[in-house]
Amino acid sequence: MRNRKNTQLNRITKKAAGLLLAGLMAASLPACGKDNADLTEPGTSRAPIDPAKASRNLVKQAEDGTVADSTESPKQADFTTDGASVQEGQAANMKELEHMKTGFSSENGLLNIQVDAPVLIPECDAYPILSVKRGTVDDALLKKTKELLLGDTQLYDGVRLLSPDREATLARGEEPDPMWKIKGQVPYSEIGKYPVEVQLSKVSELSKGYSEVEEFSDYYESLMKDGDLFYGVTDGKDGTYANLCVTNSRRYGSSLKFFRSKDYNVRSGLVLPGLNIYSWPVGEGKDYLYNEAKNPTMPIGFPSKMTETKMENGEIQYVGDGKVDPDFTGCKATDSETETNNLTREDAVRQAEELLQKLGIEKDYALAAAMDEYITDPEHISSEKDANGKYGYEFLVGRAWHLVFQRGVNGNLVENYGEKYSYHGEKKVWFGEVIEVFVNDNGIIGLAISDPLTVSEVVVDDGKLLSFEEIRKIYEASQLESLNHSTSFDSILSMSAEDAEKTEIDKYTFKIDQVSLRYVLISEKNDFQRGLLVPVWSFEGTCYDTKNNIYAKGSFLQINAVDGTVYNAQLGY
Repeated sequence: MRNRKNTQLNRITKKAAGLLLAGLMAASLPACGKDNADLTEPGTSRAPIDPAKASRNLVKQAEDGTVADSTESPKQADFTTDGASVQEGQAANMKELEHMKTGFSSENGLLNIQVDAPVLIPECDAYPILSVKRGTVDDALLKKTKELLLGDTQLYDGVRLLSPDREATLARGEEPDPMWKIKGQVPYSEIGKYPVEVQLSKVSELSKGYSEVEEFSDYYESLMKDGDLFYGVTDGKDGTYANLCVTNSRRYGSSLKFFRSKDYNVRSGLVLPGLNIYSWPVGEGKDYLYNEAKNPTMPIGFPSKMTETKMENGEIQYVGDGKVDPDFTGCKATDSETETNNLTREDAVRQAEELLQKLGIEKDYALAAAMDEYITDPEHISSEKDANGKYGYEFLVGRAWHLVFQRGVNGNLVENYGEKYSYHGEKKVWFGEVIEVFVNDNGIIGLAISDPLTVSEVVVDDGKLLSFEEIRKIYEASQLESLNHSTSFDSILSMSAEDAEKTEIDKYTFKIDQVSLRYVLISEKNDFQRGLLVPVWSFEGTCYDTKNNIYAKGSFLQINAVDGTVYNAQLGY
């Protein structure tokens, strides 16, 4: 569908992490959006972590409560996920430490903070600090996943497969978009000519075999030349489409993706982690994707009127004029008759947990969320024109349980508040670790294992935490400034009250209704391979605009429970 927004890079993992905190936008709020942000440190009541010596100083402080440049080697210790067992969304046996109630506003009146929240802390026996490194998906996990979810089904070369919308465009006899790189790719009906072995291969070694496939060099080779790749699909002859993809990349980390459907021949050979489908809570309604009133950041945009334009090089392209195509009649969501979901939550959880157990990875992860959701394929959208040239988008909407599993540290969930990234030199991203399983009446239809971590050692058996009184002071001194440096509220504090009134800019009220202790990955500056799992205090709630509409939900600040520094999700420390 050449005239709609490109939605191919949708990442479910980021959405899942946000949903765990009841919102999609909050993961990026505490993070600074400036490229030079990693040159500065947030303020704190104690000495900040020196990025060059972060691990060593933090470990020393966790052991004895002081900041010091220790030269001691971190000690070895046993690690177990036993202790307080994890319940959905939080550590088990959370108790209310106290009730926090306070309020303050920015001088220009644009940001108002209202805190009326229980302060929740898990009843666990220790707060260990773990040294972890970025892991990979190996052949053993790939082959075990194939065996469990696809049996002895033959797989074929997904790299050569045309995406569904491009195949449909060509089948209708329409001219392909000049920007498409489709040379060497084939429609689904021809994929059976290209069987593959289920094993990882170096992208650099595969390049000769794909010399005629434009997208391979333009996408995989350019993004992960030194990485690993496997991408297999079924031929769909039994009425079911399935795909299995693994990528290991120095830039983007590692992920495994599986999806099976009777409706959607989903294309999942993407470097970015997460399944390439849309999913959203049933409570939002089937029209959530394209209803701007419900979802101001709707991922499916209305098509622009396209105008034939001659480029500087003489090439003719169709360019949108920014206005909705007058021939576009709107969107319609149709229920799938095959991707139905009559399972109980308990049955879905059981199936997912059994899968993780058979894969041998269940001991490190705990159920963080179980959501009844709609699902749809972003590329399998009907848009054929009628005799009068009119057309609309028709979504085939299925339904499934979306189960999110996150790592547990002695009963505490490791949260994904954001994604560490760098644009200096070669772009690198460290996405959050998460496992997602989709289950419905057809069994397990989706699995995504994103950025798995490997625990190297326990560097502190039981970290010493700051008192919550100290945390409260740091919060009150840091919340406004943190929002001021966030992507959504960049430099909002620099505007005067007079200018704010003249421009009628929105005023925002943040109602913090829960404060809880969780774990997060903290890494050193410019290090995308190693980090520490450390407890943080998370301040969660809802942001409302001037009209009292919900603007964002989730965690608006995280404070390191050991040294009191403000955690920056995009910097990673």
